[in-house]
Amino acid sequence: MSDILSILNIVVTAFIPKEKTDEKVVNYYKQFVGESQLTYLLKIFKIDQFVGRWEQVFTSRSTEFLGTGLDNSSVSATYSLNNDGTIGVLNSSFNGKFEKRFIEGTSRARNNAIPTCRTVSFGSAASIPFEGDYWILDISETFQTVIVVAPIITPYIPIEIINNFGVYVLTKNRDEFWKNKNEVDRVFTVLNKYGFNQFWNEPVVSGISFPIIDPKAGATVANR
Repeated sequence: MSDILSILNIVVTAFIPKEKTDEKVVNYYKQFVGESQLTYLLKIFKIDQFVGRWEQVFTSRSTEFLGTGLDNSSVSATYSLNNDGTIGVLNSSFNGKFEKRFIEGTSRARNNAIPTCRTVSFGSAASIPFEGDYWILDISETFQTVIVVAPIITPYIPIEIINNFGVYVLTKNRDEFWKNKNEVDRVFTVLNKYGFNQFWNEPVVSGISFPIIDPKAGATVANR
């Protein structure tokens, strides 16, 4: 299946330049976030503050269809700047069996002038070979919290199906985030404004796992 999609990608991009696809998706993004929010995002976004390790504190049930979902705990994303200007992505988590999982990929801006409208791809590690959309919806003034949206847009010939399908809320420090009631409330206010209030896309707290020693088995196991 992935081979067929790869061939389709080659055929379609021969007729539809990637620049045209990027332009159309960027317009979808602009319409979704709104002019004032976009102005704020472009002012506050700094690549050197974006790179580093982030911890997930909220996600939505809908992200199950994107390969993540509520079954994963202690979810983190580590971003690093590549030489070509793209961002290296390393996602890690424990799955429902408390097995450690890693997946590596790459994120690029669809328009360098709007670096908050991004894609993410995981190459051969993913079940499908095309880029997914990774939209930064909000950044706290302290740059400690980022809200990321996963819209559903058809690949190759971009048609927006739904713009608020999935959500990820990331923070630099999970403990400090939960101590800050004003910041938690602010996140909910932003999400509600953009329609993340349905059963399938509402924010759900991401669980955490930590290793403990089983004295009988003499092995490390994970506990939530």
